[in-house]
Amino acid sequence: MGRFRASLASSTPTRRRTVLGVLGCCLAVLAAGTVWLITGVPAGGVREGSALDGGTQSAGDVGYEHAQVGEEYWAGLPLPWNTSGQDVEITRAEFSHVPKGVKVIEYRAVNGNETDGNILFARTDGRGGIPSLSKARNYAGHPFTVKAKSGSDIYYVARVKVTGPIHGTLKDCRFWYQQGSQQYQQQLHCSTIIRLGPPIKYED
Repeated sequence: MGRFRASLASSTPTRRRTVLGVLGCCLAVLAAGTVWLITGVPAGGVREGSALDGGTQSAGDVGYEHAQVGEEYWAGLPLPWNTSGQDVEITRAEFSHVPKGVKVIEYRAVNGNETDGNILFARTDGRGGIPSLSKARNYAGHPFTVKAKSGSDIYYVARVKVTGPIHGTLKDCRFWYQQGSQQYQQQLHCSTIIRLGPPIKYED
């Protein structure tokens, strides 16, 4: 298990940093996870796609062990990469599994160039040196294009509230997109492990 302090960040091929340790020495990328796929064609003619990849975030888990009941946090979904040879137009994304004790308030889509990198997990009050995602332009509800063989500048975050003891993991991220004339959905591995624990002390 690797541990990352608040100042540590890793660069991405889009020349942006991924903010890993935004809440002190409490975020961790854990062992590689399993990619969950659902095959078949769901009702409505939306096919299960394979054009997207979640990059390094889909290769492990994000963990935070200092959550407080009643507080709200931003939980990031994987930055979508288009591995196919044709552009895709992403329309929405969400966590497929929300555990008891966590409530999703809203989903937003923000540009990593405007948020100093793609946020994996952060407080919504801005403490810890994280930009206010509430003030960033929200692209959710407006399809955006990811070029062939490239990554997106726009990523999704969920605003979540801790309502009580947390039983389970916030996981399994599903994306909806169009490629050509066909509609697709695809599930990428993602896992955010939120646990109650001692609050982090910040210097005002």
